Amino acid sequence: MPEAGFYAPGPAPEATPSETDPVAVSETPTDDAPVAQTQEPAPAPAPEAVTASNAEPVEPVATLPEPTQATAPPPTPTPTEPTVASPPPAPVAAANSTAPAWLTQARFVWPRSGVFQYDVVGESKGLRFNANGELAWQHDGVNYQMKLDISHMLLGSRTQTSVGQLGPQGLQPKRFGDKNKQEVAAHFERDKGLVVFSANSTPQALQVAAQDRLSLFAQLAALLAGSPELRQAGQQLNFQVVSAKSAEVWSFQVANSETLKLPVGTLTALKVSRLQQQNHDQTADMWLSPAHGYLPVKVRIAQSNGDVLEQSLRKVVGQ
Repeated sequence: MPEAGFYAPGPAPEATPSETDPVAVSETPTDDAPVAQTQEPAPAPAPEAVTASNAEPVEPVATLPEPTQATAPPPTPTPTEPTVASPPPAPVAAANSTAPAWLTQARFVWPRSGVFQYDVVGESKGLRFNANGELAWQHDGVNYQMKLDISHMLLGSRTQTSVGQLGPQGLQPKRFGDKNKQEVAAHFERDKGLVVFSANSTPQALQVAAQDRLSLFAQLAALLAGSPELRQAGQQLNFQVVSAKSAEVWSFQVANSETLKLPVGTLTALKVSRLQQQNHDQTADMWLSPAHGYLPVKVRIAQSNGDVLEQSLRKVVGQ
């Protein structure tokens, strides 16, 4: 079964934290102080004076004046402590310092919970097939869960799941799962600023407003429903998209509204497309319906190898 969600190439290189420059240490003089000469007989030997040459290497010794009743001894100088280098920052530090530009004006209106059923037409390795698709979206105002299932009697099924919370920056996924024969998953460890993969891929820095391959549909829906200024044709929306094995920044561009004839009926929907950064990137077009909270009523994904998957809305349950 072709991938139901989006495909992304290998993981982006991890950011390399900079090292702290070593702290310069002032050198202690090594020349002995000259001894004053007199013509009078030398006095009896006195205890050896502390000089720079026999001083302890830890810190210089200050010479104190003889105390009198009128003069109090000066305070002992406080030795300068070496600067301790702070622990190297987590790889996410640099990534989290810059949020997407659109986030400053973003407002989110969550679509109502419901189940979207699709007619699916695909082509894989030159073979054309028909399948059934179902997208379940549920939330209680605090937490959410999504599930997308594409199933075929002979080819089997592919299931993607996303669970997390709703926040001021939109959806905050905790776990994304992708199951064909076996499930692989990505875990969003926000306290560490990392995305960790069950497939033993290298952990990657977690960026602000990051989404997974499935949650991006609801994120775009809530964002466009709550932020009318972002629906203008030509508007670009960039954010990190996480698969079960990698993560990279994707760019989406808003186009014009179109009238679609779908199995569910005739609908007006706003077209949003993923922009290709490289020739091997897949193309992805989504038609988001205002009548359904801007959730997708049609999705078309094309891989660079010629594989295509197209979902067209057949029925909505519970919305």
